[in-house]
Amino acid sequence: MNFFNLIVFGVIALMLLLLGYKIRYQKKSSLISGFNEDMVADVNGLCNYVGGLMLINAAIALSTGILMTCFPTQLNYCLIYFVAGILGTTIAAGVGKKRFMKR
Repeated sequence: MNFFNLIVFGVIALMLLLLGYKIRYQKKSSLISGFNEDMVADVNGLCNYVGGLMLINAAIALSTGILMTCFPTQLNYCLIYFVAGILGTTIAAGVGKKRFMKR
C-alpha cells in the first residue's frame, strides 16, 4: 500500500484541525480571513460557525487520505470527493457568514 497520500492528507487534516480548534474553542477570531469586529454582530457565533467548518474540512481531508490509501485505483473519485467537500464548505462559509453581520 502507498501511504504517501495518507501522510500528505493527514498533515493537511492536522493543520485544519488545529486552526478549527483555535477558532471554534479558543475564539481566535483573528485567524478568520477578513475579520473586522466592527462589522460582526455575534463574534462567538461566527467563531463557532467558521471553526466548525474548518473541523469538517479536516475530516474531509483525513477521509480522503484514507480512501486514497484503501482504494489506490480510484484516485480520481477520491479527489473529486475532496474538491466537492472543500468547495461545499467554502460556499457554506460564504453564504452563512451573512447571518453574523451587522445590518
